[in-house]
Amino acid sequence: MSTRAAGDRVNVTHEWGVLKETVVGRVIDFRVPGSLGGGLPGSLGFLPERTRRRLPGWAGRLWSEADSDGFTSAVEQIEGLVRFLAGRGVVVHRPRELTAPELGAYGGEDDQFSMQTFVRDPMVVVGDHVIETALRLPVRYKERFGLRPVLAEAAARGARCSVMPPPSPGPVAEMASATGPFLEGGDVLVLGRDVLVGCGRGGAASDPAGARWLAELLGDGHRVREVPLDERVIHLDDGLTAVREGLAVVCREQFPDGVPAPVDGWELIDVSLSDAVNLLAGNSLVLGPGEVVVDERLTALAEELTARDVTVHTLPFEAVTTFAGGFRCAHHPLVRELDG
Repeated sequence: MSTRAAGDRVNVTHEWGVLKETVVGRVIDFRVPGSLGGGLPGSLGFLPERTRRRLPGWAGRLWSEADSDGFTSAVEQIEGLVRFLAGRGVVVHRPRELTAPELGAYGGEDDQFSMQTFVRDPMVVVGDHVIETALRLPVRYKERFGLRPVLAEAAARGARCSVMPPPSPGPVAEMASATGPFLEGGDVLVLGRDVLVGCGRGGAASDPAGARWLAELLGDGHRVREVPLDERVIHLDDGLTAVREGLAVVCREQFPDGVPAPVDGWELIDVSLSDAVNLLAGNSLVLGPGEVVVDERLTALAEELTARDVTVHTLPFEAVTTFAGGFRCAHHPLVRELDG
């Protein structure tokens, strides 16, 4: 894990601040629960279509055995992202490997499904406040353990650190009715004083109780806005990227009540719900105001951004998006700096 010189402040106030320091996930192998051989529960309906078709056939097998090329490519693509960021001078931290007891935490066959790729969700950074979140999907509870050294270092540098009450374990099939509060980083967008929190109607991730918990924690210095989401997406950032102040990539179909304020007054580049779910088209990595990394498959989006004077970098990421996460999901900033 890379470190910065003592005295550097953890600070994230805007989605489009210049990325100086971040955490990037790791790809680890896992065994797909045998119970999925009978079909996927409705609670996993947010997965890309290709994954929903293939996953039942992988039941009971390691990812590396069931899809060896996909697994190898996912490892290479995450490591390629790390090299890209490090080459730009971004300080990159990685979650430590989970121990055997941690991998088996919470018990049950469903917990054979273990990931450390999408570090966006087990934590949230707002200003200098670092929060260990409460994830709804039971198989993801353990991801927090690998990130705790990063959170401990942030605390040593003066960050305010908080831990949400952990939810009670429960089966995947019942997660939509589970009791929160739940809060996942993919649902949280920081736009200065305004903090958007996506709350899915399908009960896939964050809930209103999680949004209220965050509002109470942050206090009057921030306006936490709940954003209802269509049940076909898991997180707010499936279809919303703030590229710079006044410009965003948006999937309007994921917002049953309309594009949330204050973004609704911006110039918007539209992507379809199909592309948001299957290609994570609304889920880019912002390097700074008007500079982004997008999936190399999204040529039309890259052209739309370039036409608006946005600097676009493309990298392969199709193997990583297999499990419903894109570039924003795979990293979580610790330091973003606004020019001036």
